[in-house]
Amino acid sequence: MAVCRVLVVTNLWPFPGDPGYGSFVKAQMESLRPLGVEYDLLFINGRVSRWNYLRSVRQLRRRLRASHYDLIHAHMGLSGWVARCQMRVPVVVSFLGDDVLGKYDCRGRITFYGRFLRACSYILARLVRSVIVKSDEMKRRLRLESAHVIPNGVDLNLFRPLDCAEVRHALGLDPAKKFVLFPYNREELRKRYDLVESAVARARGQVPELEILHVYRVPQEQMPLYMNAADLMVMASMIEGSPNAVKETLACNLPVVTVEVGDTAELLEHTEGHHLVPREVGAIAAGIVEVCRRGTRARSREKMGQFSIERVAERVLGVYQGAISGVDGRL
Repeated sequence: MAVCRVLVVTNLWPFPGDPGYGSFVKAQMESLRPLGVEYDLLFINGRVSRWNYLRSVRQLRRRLRASHYDLIHAHMGLSGWVARCQMRVPVVVSFLGDDVLGKYDCRGRITFYGRFLRACSYILARLVRSVIVKSDEMKRRLRLESAHVIPNGVDLNLFRPLDCAEVRHALGLDPAKKFVLFPYNREELRKRYDLVESAVARARGQVPELEILHVYRVPQEQMPLYMNAADLMVMASMIEGSPNAVKETLACNLPVVTVEVGDTAELLEHTEGHHLVPREVGAIAAGIVEVCRRGTRARSREKMGQFSIERVAERVLGVYQGAISGVDGRL
């Protein structure tokens, strides 16, 4: 098997301060190892300081002088600009969501920084060898016909149905409660925790034992426990690419109440026990109540086979091979 050496440049990767941060990027890269991909990491902790993007350009050049790489794979638009600060090695960029779709304020209006990100990504996409996006919506926004639509994969061995009573006992959760899972940062405006909180408060009028199970900064290996301990997951985000938590939740057969965002409509199509609702408190609350009254798990794991991390790895490897051989005919 031919070995492909890749330098991963990303601002999303687990680190001691947040062991769940960017875990899907690490999982994707690890899934490529059995296919002959070896990789080194250049992690840019942009949350600590935006200046780290500039500092990482020097680190990138040192890495390229010290080692040979067939390819640089950047995850997120700003990381892609760091990767593009050299012309020796072909670059593949995976855009993940708000780098293409923009950032929004609490009123649903795109911010100045969001417009800046969109413009930067639009330009960058035309300056690299290959582009991966997570949804058709992102591809349309980029207006780039050559972009590859490849959602992140799901580790179906990790994310699988477990006994709810057993995992609640292991986590110390009240077996009499009804738990609504919210696996995101409550402070991130685009995730609309305020809407979820209001919907749960309204639904509690009919389901008094309802509580929000907020899970954040948890290692990926522990997430299936919370997904199996909950009664449902709710998503009310303003923008998403292909939300990983939804795919992982579906693999656990946990019911999902979600607004139509990213590719959620396609993910829920031909599945049972889930609800696609308007981004409105009453509609979300009604979906929560319906799931709680039904009281059964969903049936969606089988559909997630097409998103298995192994299948996705094969598609990403195909992009690598095309980029290295210059099939895309670009930089």
